[in-house]
Amino acid sequence: MDLTIRPIVESETVAFRAAIARGFGSDAREEGHDRFYATLPLHRTVGAFDGDEIVGTLGEFDFELTVPGGRGLQMAGTTIVTVRPTHRRRGVLTRMMRLHLDHAGERGDPLAGLWASEAAIYGRFGFGCAADRHDLELDTRRTRLGLPPDDVTVALVDGEAASKVIPPLYEEVRSSRAGMLSRSEAWWEHRRFYDPEHHRGGASERRYAIASRGRDPVGYAMFRQKEKWENFLPDGEIDIIEVMAVDDGARRALWHLLTSIDLFPRIAWWNAPVDDPMIWEASNRRIVKRTTWDSIWVCLLDVVAALEGRHYERDGRLVIGLAHPFCPWAEGTYELTVADGIGTCRAVVADADIQLDAAELGALYLGGRSAIELAKAGLVSGSPDAVLLADRIFRTSVAPWCPEVF
Repeated sequence: MDLTIRPIVESETVAFRAAIARGFGSDAREEGHDRFYATLPLHRTVGAFDGDEIVGTLGEFDFELTVPGGRGLQMAGTTIVTVRPTHRRRGVLTRMMRLHLDHAGERGDPLAGLWASEAAIYGRFGFGCAADRHDLELDTRRTRLGLPPDDVTVALVDGEAASKVIPPLYEEVRSSRAGMLSRSEAWWEHRRFYDPEHHRGGASERRYAIASRGRDPVGYAMFRQKEKWENFLPDGEIDIIEVMAVDDGARRALWHLLTSIDLFPRIAWWNAPVDDPMIWEASNRRIVKRTTWDSIWVCLLDVVAALEGRHYERDGRLVIGLAHPFCPWAEGTYELTVADGIGTCRAVVADADIQLDAAELGALYLGGRSAIELAKAGLVSGSPDAVLLADRIFRTSVAPWCPEVF
């Protein structure tokens, strides 16, 4: 098999999109071409060609990822990864990832990130599962939330009004939690506000709720309604797409609206933060069903830039021995020194306090994982004191959360 791995050109876009769709079990739609060009430049695509046929696809979005402390670092958002079933187990994915991560490293991106369609694939390339999400369900007939604050009002608005208010609100919230992604104007237009009927799964068009304190917007919710009746009784569902709030008062006001819509007692949110305090506001917490799944996976391509780019909640000095077999330029021993929450990092020749692979460093990076748990699993080695220090240095008080799949 004579494979060619390279970015696609414009004349190959239709075939490339068809290959992506087949890989995920669907069909490409003609109207998707403009959206494709707007969010994924051709130079950020990777196609695997067997002769003239596209047998593998990969792309990368240009994101800033919010890291602990609120700073945004450049991240290559790995996406649309497929390999034709006739070409599996032939190194197609490895060669595409090689070109992809080499280009990201040469460009100077300190991070790459992805959502894994299959969780067993990406660890060997240096990606570690850095955040979780809750698939959340509750029935408001069996529990209720507290009353909203008096100083916050909530209004339902149309898409045009929402498009003016929501993006700046999102930017205000984005710095408060690691794992959140930057959104360009094209991303808002073609991903967040794009709402064709075939995306709705039998539910309504998107609804938009804006929470305000006085004249100032302080939060928003996006959701759909799905009508249902059982034995002539209302059993409709509110499908939450996104809830963002600048403070807890705004968050409680939005939750009160979502759980108070007549005829729609069932609430579902496929991607809620794992530390959303709503659970403590429910009168019967046992009714709130939460299933934990992984979300964003992270790979450190420039270890020094990545470790110096985030904030830390515990000071200390740690020498990290890092194995990074797929990105050999990142492998080595690094001294991380944190003073007043600011990290400085340098490559050193020294005995490591802890030893770990790139996937485990990626898992720890956003602050949502425990080095102690990873050590118990045999994935981090070092003395108990060193592992404890690593746990305290990397952990954050706010859980990371990536509010959308890409």
